Formats: sequence, structure tokens, C-alpha cells
Amino acid sequence: MNRKIVYGYVWETGTVKKSNEDSLLLRTVKTKNGSLLMGCICDGMGGIGNGETASGYIAEQLEKWLFQECLPAIKRSKSPIVIKGKGFRFFQKVNRQLFEHMRQKAVPLGTTASLLILFGDWGYLFHIGDSRIYRLGSYPLLKKSVFVKQLTKDHKKDESTLTRCLGLTPKWEPDFFRFRIGKGPCGFLLCSDGFYRKLEQKQLQYLSPKLLKDGRHIERRLKEIAERIKKKGEPDNLSALYIKLES
Repeated sequence: MNRKIVYGYVWETGTVKKSNEDSLLLRTVKTKNGSLLMGCICDGMGGIGNGETASGYIAEQLEKWLFQECLPAIKRSKSPIVIKGKGFRFFQKVNRQLFEHMRQKAVPLGTTASLLILFGDWGYLFHIGDSRIYRLGSYPLLKKSVFVKQLTKDHKKDESTLTRCLGLTPKWEPDFFRFRIGKGPCGFLLCSDGFYRKLEQKQLQYLSPKLLKDGRHIERRLKEIAERIKKKGEPDNLSALYIKLES
């Protein structure tokens, strides 16, 4: 992938919580075949300390996995089967570690994980929990219009009950799929449920790839949206990472 990458993020507490237990990760690596980008959001659960420990641990381990396994595998083969296998083994390993820690220490512990990898013409996605990844694009002839597609599926029974997350059970499989990135400017929004729960569709118009110039502009827009959401009384943490690929 030889396109220019700009990004920005927001990391806020809601109206109730005093600390943010979410973790955001963004890494870019240059290779002879272009740049590889990894972005991830993890929404920690289990109370102050435990949720932050879980989400931070996954982000830390993902960075190691990127350089030790993911990057070498993608360089050797662009087969989705190879990438899927590497990702499944990683998430199964860290899930077992969190589950055993929770069982031994008798403390509630868990986290969501929504991971996006962009390399060449392809995107790869691994997902568990109710954090989300959206894809945003602009219509060629309409400057302010944006189309939005939710790439992830929420793993939850209701607003307060997750059906899948890291650390919840000893065995599970993440969602995975590969997609073609395509041409033209596009954006990817990775966010926690606190950010999207009270998000209005019209607010996404401000995240049109055509309107966002640089990282400062992106962060200003995300901050404005987060402030409006907090005014509606959102109690949970508001965390979001926006990645723009320019033409």
C-alpha cells in the first residue's frame, strides 16, 4: 500500500466513569512492497484496573505479534487462509491467558478487540465483542455526502450483555474476513460502544474522507462529536481511532 496515511483519535471518559479502560493501537511499517497498517481498539471490562489491564495487555501483545508473525506471514503470502490462521492462533492464545488469570485471581476480567490490517490492495479484519469498525467513503460528485458501512457485527445479547469477548470463556473463534480496499480516498473508524451508542448518522457526515485534511483536523472532528455525545449523557468511555487513506 503506497497511499498516504493520516489519522487521529479521541480518548475520553463518559459522564460516570473516572478512568478510561479502553486501549487504542496504531502501527505502520514500511516494506519494499508498500506500507502495512495495523489499527485496533480494545474496550476493557471488569472494573477499574482489571479492564485497563485486559485491554492494555491485548494491545501490547498485538504489537509483538505484528513484528514476529503477522508481518513475515503477509510478506510471504497474501493468502487469507494464512493470515486467518495466524490471527486465530494469536487470539486463542491471549484469550486462554486472560481466562486463566481471571480464574486464578478470581477477578472479573475481559476485553473486546476489533483489529484492522491494511496491506497492498487488501484489508483484513479480526473482531470479537461490541466495539465497531466502520468504513467511510465519499461520493465522487458530492463533497459533503458520505457512505458508511459497518464492517463488524456486535457480539451481544442486549445493551449490557456480551455473548463473546476475550477472557470470557476458554474457547471461541473471532470473526474474520478480507476485503479489497479499492481506489480513491477512504476512511476507517474504529470505536467503542460509548462512542457509537448515541452517535447520530448525520454526525458521520463530518467524517467524510474528502473533508478531513490532516491528523489535527481528524482529532478536532472526533473531539467535537465526543463532546456532543457526552452532552446526551453517555456514561461509558468514548474512544475512537480514524484512519484515512488518501488517493
